[in-house]
Amino acid sequence: MEELAGTKIETFDELVTKHTRRELEELALKYGIENLGGTKSQLAEFILEAIKKQKVPPKSPPQPNPKEAVMIDKPKSPAKAEGLGKNGVLAKAAAINNKSADLKKAGKEIREGGIREMNKSVKEFQAAGNALARNMHSEARKMIEDGQKKFNQGQLQFKQSIDAQMKENQEAISRMHTGTHEIMAAQEKMAREFKNAGRIIREEGCKNLQNGLATFQSNLNSQIKENREAVSSLHTGARELQGRAASFQNEIHRYQEQDLKNYVKDFYYG
Repeated sequence: MEELAGTKIETFDELVTKHTRRELEELALKYGIENLGGTKSQLAEFILEAIKKQKVPPKSPPQPNPKEAVMIDKPKSPAKAEGLGKNGVLAKAAAINNKSADLKKAGKEIREGGIREMNKSVKEFQAAGNALARNMHSEARKMIEDGQKKFNQGQLQFKQSIDAQMKENQEAISRMHTGTHEIMAAQEKMAREFKNAGRIIREEGCKNLQNGLATFQSNLNSQIKENREAVSSLHTGARELQGRAASFQNEIHRYQEQDLKNYVKDFYYG
């Protein structure tokens, strides 16, 4: 920026590429450029034009002749000044000066009005920004407080839920232990009953087996006795049969020896 304000004049490309828009705006203000709108290229063109105008020496105003100077120095009313020659140099210069003065006054009023409006807009914007910031801060604080309250409530509810669940789990574990003890007691009782039933079954079985063995032994002894008696009867019958057989043989022998011979003798020799 110091080089731009000095004797060195940068080119259009250098102004556009080497400097930011803010730097160009500051430079334009230094050269009296009031229009800061448009693009960077337009702003660079305005700056170059202003630099060229400052580098060109101002032209010396034309020296009026004594008669014209006397006429200018005399105070005259505006109506009379406007009434000077319509085609003369002084009339044209006066018209230009009046137009320039009007333009400067209008420009000044426009600038001052724009500045006032800008300041007013800036103040309104700042006020709106401050109000918005206060509202946002208040809303943020309220949101934080509500969030903290809801978080605390959620934590409390979560803790209550955890406590209730732990209580239910403890009760369930207690019931489980009770059920386990009941199952173990039932199993022990069942085992004792099975043991007693087994013992009773074994005792009854042994008793029944002994009774059965005694009955079988008695039946066996009775059968042996009957068998012995039958064998004895068989021996007696056999002896009787043998006696009868012997007697029968004796009778046959006697018949052969006596009766048959006598019969034959009687038959043949009758």
